[in-house]
Amino acid sequence: MTIPYDLIHEIEAKYGTLNIPDSNPLMIELHHETGAKVRKQRNPRKVCPYKYKSHYYDDQIVQLIKDGYSIGETTSIAGHARQTVNLIIDHYHLRLRLPFIYQYQDVYLSSLSNLAYWGIKARSTESAKRRTHGEIMVKKFHWCDISIGGKYMINGNDTEIFVK
Repeated sequence: MTIPYDLIHEIEAKYGTLNIPDSNPLMIELHHETGAKVRKQRNPRKVCPYKYKSHYYDDQIVQLIKDGYSIGETTSIAGHARQTVNLIIDHYHLRLRLPFIYQYQDVYLSSLSNLAYWGIKARSTESAKRRTHGEIMVKKFHWCDISIGGKYMINGNDTEIFVK
């Protein structure tokens, strides 16, 4: 087998890379000359082989996800299967929000590492309560529980407080 360098150079000159769709005529020619098989393309966002059809309950599930509820909580509240909720999340390109588990000085925290902002290092809830003199509140808060103008810190951040 001979390698068609002229065709490779032509593709690279035109597109800057060999990473172009297999449906491109130049790529089809390259596959034909080298005897390579065409790769099957896979759509990672596609969960079902059929096209999703909107339903009357989509708005409720979308709102629950935007409010910060988990998939399990959404299935319980809406009364639909986990697969249905996953399909709706995928169809509307939604992202799940992490819950806030702690509240300290009117700031909602998603992890104990956020306490480093105040110079407090705690690895467990008990040590956090001890080091904050019982001022930290342990409860699960969703995004909808934070009022407009409320302060929060996200996971992995110990330098900045955000305002909703």
